[in-house]
Amino acid sequence: MHWFWRATIAVAAGVLCYVACLGIFGYIAATRMPNVPTWFLVAVRVVFGLVPVIVGITVYGLLIRYYHPNRQFLDGETRCRKCGYILRGISEPRCPECGERI
Repeated sequence: MHWFWRATIAVAAGVLCYVACLGIFGYIAATRMPNVPTWFLVAVRVVFGLVPVIVGITVYGLLIRYYHPNRQFLDGETRCRKCGYILRGISEPRCPECGERI
């Protein structure tokens, strides 16, 4: 999965979380706290704004970990960029599998 789509999914998750948090807070503020000062509402929105940022970063990190395009190549071996052949012990700067110049 390309980085753009991972970032898009993470931002969408953050926005959904933000809308849910504001919806819950709006309901509580409207029904339980009718005379709330404006500064308090702004402060709560800022705090609720941090939750979606954390959710978005977490979702992006999980997507990178589990849907990395070169996940099978994360074993510490030096591999060919083109075919993924392990280049340990080669004698010339070409991939013996596909001929790619190293």
